[in-house]
Amino acid sequence: MISEIMTLIKTHQRIFIYRHVNPDPDAIGSQVGLARMLQISFPEKQIFSVGSPSSSLAWISDEMGLEKLPTVDDLVIVVDCANRGRIDGPLPVEPTIKIDHHPNLDPYAKINWVKEGTSSCAELIYELYQTNPGMLKLNMKIASALYAGIIGDTVNFSTGDTTSETFQVAADLRRFGVDVSQISHEATAIDFQISKLFGFVMTNMEVNDHGLGCILIPQRVLKGLNIAWGDEDAIIPLPGQLIDVKMWLIFIESPTGNYRVHLRSKTIPIDGVARKFAGGGHPLTSGTYVDDLQDVEALIKATDKLLDTQKSA
Repeated sequence: MISEIMTLIKTHQRIFIYRHVNPDPDAIGSQVGLARMLQISFPEKQIFSVGSPSSSLAWISDEMGLEKLPTVDDLVIVVDCANRGRIDGPLPVEPTIKIDHHPNLDPYAKINWVKEGTSSCAELIYELYQTNPGMLKLNMKIASALYAGIIGDTVNFSTGDTTSETFQVAADLRRFGVDVSQISHEATAIDFQISKLFGFVMTNMEVNDHGLGCILIPQRVLKGLNIAWGDEDAIIPLPGQLIDVKMWLIFIESPTGNYRVHLRSKTIPIDGVARKFAGGGHPLTSGTYVDDLQDVEALIKATDKLLDTQKSA
């Protein structure tokens, strides 16, 4: 499959790389890491990163936009995006290649290179390079983007998908001169407004007897703290620091009135609940959107039922 991907890369003059909406460090790191790698490896080609810029992740890159879109003659690669519906930006043609590490429940591309259980999509981009070292080039800037993606999705090498291969890739990237201290600082740094949102979450979160923590963050709170919707991701791991919390749900009201939902669990797979509500993700880290407060309650009940069932088993 990697050979097929490389053949397509070699035979196309224009290559468009997409990722998912509301990007995290792995989405941005994989996207720009691959784009930069192809650009320096094939300087005669035109490489475009498609998507809305993320101010909170500009420290990785802001090299993306929505100005140029692919045609049927171009190569379209989508990284770190499990479902077609979550691809960021207009996509007037069919995706050619999907590179991902989430469960492949939606094989929307012609070629679906999906390795479920891999720590991050950034690790797969490095594997692409490692398999073609004579053809693909890598420098410190690319290595830094990929390293940021890895520590983002592994939460600083703390998730169950962190393997010995993950550490080996990180060590290989470090040899390119990656400033691991600076990247770790950037990945965990918060501003004063986000620190106040931390306080709101810990003050208002409810935890039931089963160990389910829930918090709803309305738009008025984000606006009151001058936090743009989509820039609040730093608070997502926060409830997991509490000893009594086994699973947690964070509902964030969007400007249009629906809710972005982060589903997290320490040990019990929660992605099945996300899929029941048209979402998905990893076993312990998933997400979806719900339309209204009635759906919020339904999702809370479904998650609590899962937790109660597993606790009784």
